[in-house]
Amino acid sequence: MADLSIDAVAKAAGVHRSTVSRAFSRPEAVRAETREHVLRVAAELGYTMSPLAQALRSKTSTFVPLIVPNVSNPFYAELAQAMTSAAGERGYQLMLCVTNGDRVQADGYLKAMQSLYAPFGVVAPSTRVDIDKLTQFEFGRRVVVTDHLEKDAPVPSVTVDNRRGIELAFEHLRSLGHQRIAYVSGISGTYTSHERIDAYHDLVDGDSIVLDSGSDTEAGERAAAQFAAMSDRPTAIIAANDMAAFGVISGLTAQGFHIPGDVSVIGFDGLALGARFNPALTTIQQPTAEMSRIAIDLAEKKATNGTVEHLVLEPELQVRASTTGPRS
Repeated sequence: MADLSIDAVAKAAGVHRSTVSRAFSRPEAVRAETREHVLRVAAELGYTMSPLAQALRSKTSTFVPLIVPNVSNPFYAELAQAMTSAAGERGYQLMLCVTNGDRVQADGYLKAMQSLYAPFGVVAPSTRVDIDKLTQFEFGRRVVVTDHLEKDAPVPSVTVDNRRGIELAFEHLRSLGHQRIAYVSGISGTYTSHERIDAYHDLVDGDSIVLDSGSDTEAGERAAAQFAAMSDRPTAIIAANDMAAFGVISGLTAQGFHIPGDVSVIGFDGLALGARFNPALTTIQQPTAEMSRIAIDLAEKKATNGTVEHLVLEPELQVRASTTGPRS
């Protein structure tokens, strides 16, 4: 019964309401016989104490916030799904907090989770992480970040090896015979975006061809328009994430280009949608499930003994139909 009160349970069990409260929130403070009686009566009535009420009484909770910039990008949706499973395996309840890229809103979530006694939180940033800002909150010191951080950063982090991912993209395209390889960004100003475009500039042969360096969802379409306007076009395009790759492919297809016959396109993320896209997207796969489990591990280590680790995971190349050799 949704409206069943703690007083009703106390009356049915013949005990004080504080005894019922302790039976749920501090069971060690109630005699075993009394506790079992109260819990049995509560179960018969269909009463359960809300997790929020338990958190406020015990000053501990199983709520774990995952703070993401948006869920319009399927990467964050897939991260949330993987993180929910990883958290659930450890007895935590994930709370999804969407900032829409607003740092003030992110700060508000940190303050709220501090008030709810969350054991730790996970931040998937949309902009470069401001560690000083993050750690000014007590709760901010119990955060793990899913992005690259400096080695001396006071909060743990787990991320993918972005440079290695771009290397895998180049190795694949060059093995097919591509020499003129362009790049499109489409991701915001995190370390991730800088690492990927820096790796592209370091690895490209000859002049860099950056079709678009924007961070919004239309970057792929703009890159397609720029490609169409070129007289000496590249034969392959590396997109900094899968969403940008989808935009490039859609934009080029609308203008009559064939993928991969006219130009090969490779993404970076490994979204599930990529396998169902037309053509199926060749991409650099991020180990999202492993990243989620490790994030929980790092957070628990930090909470237990203060250990701060910064782990970098290896990406994998997923070859599908959007890449082939250049036309002669």
